[in-house]
Amino acid sequence: MDQDAYADTAAQWVGLPLAADHRPGVMRYLQLAQGMAARVMDFPLGRDDEPATVFRPVAPEDLPEART
Repeated sequence: MDQDAYADTAAQWVGLPLAADHRPGVMRYLQLAQGMAARVMDFPLGRDDEPATVFRPVAPEDLPEART
């Protein structure tokens, strides 16, 4: 993926000016996001795996293992 072209196109698409001094941070985030996406896409799914119907975030202190 051409991250520079993507950043420019996405900024134009949403009408957000991308200042030159913000570009390094944007590029670091895009690199991070690309790495996260690769890990998600590489995760093997079985034939019977289904998406969750509703996502409900849970605070770390509310996880079962945090209560023990």
